Amino acid sequence: MKWTLLFSFVFLFSACSTIKVETDYNPDFSFGTLSAFTIIHKDHTGDDTLANDRIINAVKKNLTAKGYKETNKSTADYYVLFHTDVRSKTNIDTDYQHVGMYPYRYGYQGAMMTTSTRVYTYDEGKLMVDIVDPDQNKIIWRGIATDRIKSHETPEQRTEYIDEVITSVLKTFPKRVTP
Repeated sequence: MKWTLLFSFVFLFSACSTIKVETDYNPDFSFGTLSAFTIIHKDHTGDDTLANDRIINAVKKNLTAKGYKETNKSTADYYVLFHTDVRSKTNIDTDYQHVGMYPYRYGYQGAMMTTSTRVYTYDEGKLMVDIVDPDQNKIIWRGIATDRIKSHETPEQRTEYIDEVITSVLKTFPKRVTP
């Protein structure tokens, strides 16, 4: 029983998503007028084109599931752009521990405090998805996902993770209103 409970907690915490998502939009824009999109992205030298292709496919899958159709640039109601960034982050943890508080022959002996400091360096990735009104060339909706970079063993795991990130970013983007 005890082991079952322990494994349940370990599974629960390992399954929790650490992706932080922020969204912003123009409240004056009428999203009900949107029906077709195109993804505008140009690979630059040094880009991870495998990841970019996975992002593009995940965006297409999510938007078509919301009722939008993909089209060419000249007939699109809105453009989808995305940007990625990786930054090195440092986390410093300091623990304060009291030691020496134990009974002594003439009462309690005083406690000493020791500190233990650990420094962690990790990479944090950020994915920004912008929805742009082509008529005004202005962003009408933006979603940003931030997460600690994780190592994935297989291309399938990488694709699954990118799908999870894009799904969480586009979660609040409105579904298409069908007339």
